[in-house]
Amino acid sequence: MALSSLAGLISAVALAAGPTHGAPAPKHAAASPSHAAPTAETDTAPKLHIEKYQLANGLTVILSEDHRLPQVAVDIWYHVGAANQVPGKSGFAHLFEHMMFSGAKHIGPQPFKVLEAVGTQAGAMANGTTNFDRTNYFEVVPSNELPTALWLESDRMGFLLDTLDQKKLAVQRKVVSNERRQSYENRPYGTAELKICDALYPAPHPYYDCVIGTLADIQGASIQDLRDFFHSYYSPNNAALAIVGDFKPEEVKPLVEKYFGPIPRGPAIAPPSAVTPAFTEPIEATVYDKNIDAPRLTMVWHGVKPFSPDEAPGDVLAAILGQGKTSRLYQTLVFDKQVAADVDAGDIALGLGGWFEVDATANRGHTLAELRPMVQGILDDVRKNGVTPEEVSRAVRNIVADKMRGLERIGGFGGKADLLDMYQTYTGNPDYLSQDIARYRAVTPEAVKAFANTYLSDDHRLVLDIEPAPKSAAPQPPAAAPKATK
Repeated sequence: MALSSLAGLISAVALAAGPTHGAPAPKHAAASPSHAAPTAETDTAPKLHIEKYQLANGLTVILSEDHRLPQVAVDIWYHVGAANQVPGKSGFAHLFEHMMFSGAKHIGPQPFKVLEAVGTQAGAMANGTTNFDRTNYFEVVPSNELPTALWLESDRMGFLLDTLDQKKLAVQRKVVSNERRQSYENRPYGTAELKICDALYPAPHPYYDCVIGTLADIQGASIQDLRDFFHSYYSPNNAALAIVGDFKPEEVKPLVEKYFGPIPRGPAIAPPSAVTPAFTEPIEATVYDKNIDAPRLTMVWHGVKPFSPDEAPGDVLAAILGQGKTSRLYQTLVFDKQVAADVDAGDIALGLGGWFEVDATANRGHTLAELRPMVQGILDDVRKNGVTPEEVSRAVRNIVADKMRGLERIGGFGGKADLLDMYQTYTGNPDYLSQDIARYRAVTPEAVKAFANTYLSDDHRLVLDIEPAPKSAAPQPPAAAPKATK
């Protein structure tokens, strides 16, 4: 489950202006009985009517009919993200996400204008995102414009390099550099997010420098670098294409073959691999942030991979600790003691190993010295006494309900097409919804307590005190280097 405070770090958006992938999606009309999403209390998951097949060039195609509205969602996942970065070339996956919106041979330099001409607005209905493990592009179009969406995506997959030039690269390097400044360097608590990556994944780990990369690497990217990157990863055999909505499979399959079939298979790609070193001792650091007025305490531990056995208990624990007004951190720090303005907790699962994070932002007039023992006490209590069945039931109900709400939308970030691509990428089975829900409903209080004791050790964690930078004319003190604590 993603932290709200880390939305920019987990997944960067291609569109510099306009709605982000986290913007509220438009509500669909009420579902017909055959497609109605069950409540979180229902024992069975909805049937998604999925068909999966593969083209001769290796492209995985996932079809799911959904006739509630006369719309079709197209969502393509490329198996490339920060995990595929190498030292000196950080941020390339995200930079290339932007390059894919700069045009291709047949579609021209402004693909968003093509989509707007058929009634699809850039933002929540058409965009792209990059995270640590994948890059995706999506659009929701009227049913009769499905060929347009397939043509657009196939043109970018097969003919992007035909129009790649120095001018386009210069424009996108500037856009991405500005995004780094806006999303991290000049955003409250943003510099701490970069420090989390660098502490959890020291160089030469590919997650070092996060998804966004460094300004030096972004500005140093050459045309040949991008050509090599494209040839390595943007091929049909390294992608999954999900099509969801109002269509007939017998009509869509020839279109998919027409637009994507001629694109040649790319080189075989070995799954990324890297050793993520564990903390051998507790690490503490102070980060001075010129963009904040309230200090924040952040605790971070190494975590799990997607769909690993411990992910579901970790997600449930995060919900119990810091998600919503019934969470333990909120009830104690915000509601009862009123020493915190907000709290959060998240279990971020990543392909090379994720992290678990707890945040508490001090209320006006309060300090991190007050917050820390209270947060520590809540963690100690969970590890010693566990959680209640009622807390687990409430957390599971909310997690399942979130998944059901995502299914209400055929496309967009977190919609049905996106979910099918995620299941395909991480499990090899796009029809994984029922198994996914089942693993959360199987979580017990004992499993949550075991997760806390296994992963949330005081001896193997990173603790950041994020403090407002002194407001004076004197030079600002640099962030303290992380130091081990005994």
